[in-house]
Amino acid sequence: MTKLKVLHVDIGGCEGCAVTFLRAIPLIESIACAKTRYIGNDFKIEDCDIAFVTGSICINDVHALELLKNIRSKAKVVVALGSCAALGGITRFCRGGQEPKPDHRVFQPLSSVIDVDFAIPGCPPPPQVVNALLIAYVKNVEFQLRLFKAVAKVKRLSGFDLLDDVVLPGLCVGCGACVLSCPTGALRLIDRRPELIVEKCIRCGTCYVRCPRASQILVRRFT
Repeated sequence: MTKLKVLHVDIGGCEGCAVTFLRAIPLIESIACAKTRYIGNDFKIEDCDIAFVTGSICINDVHALELLKNIRSKAKVVVALGSCAALGGITRFCRGGQEPKPDHRVFQPLSSVIDVDFAIPGCPPPPQVVNALLIAYVKNVEFQLRLFKAVAKVKRLSGFDLLDDVVLPGLCVGCGACVLSCPTGALRLIDRRPELIVEKCIRCGTCYVRCPRASQILVRRFT
């Protein structure tokens, strides 16, 4: 069986998600030929089956916009890997105004510029999730792909959305999955209900996707 041709392109960020992809390569090498490319280098985007893109897009960065659209034209499937790529994440707090590029002030998820097929939130997401998505894609397990497809259609997710959609309507079952998944400790359980520490929330959306109730809402709303 011909292996999938997988490309990773990093368009900027803390590089935590890029490290996730590198760590995932041993897990996916049995079904894919993985290559890594970075925005700082001059390179030609090749045709590929799946392109994993990390980092959010600055809509004032013409070079990054052209690169992203080029990736979309060459890849059969585009995956936004990590919360910055999938949802904007912490980069939504960027104010810009600094040297040497003071125009870098408007960051958005990749789906604001191109069509994204799948999105994996997380700050950073675990390498095993990359492997799980690839296996589900190869085997065409639609049920396992639904959540990744749903997140690709969302423009933002945070602890605030979890409270609005799950906790306040009384849908929370008190399992604590959201608290365990939060990378910044922005959630805590009080009387078996999550409470948000606003100052710590980085809008990564991890808690929302990990919540069994919220993930059901996403799938039903967007797929």
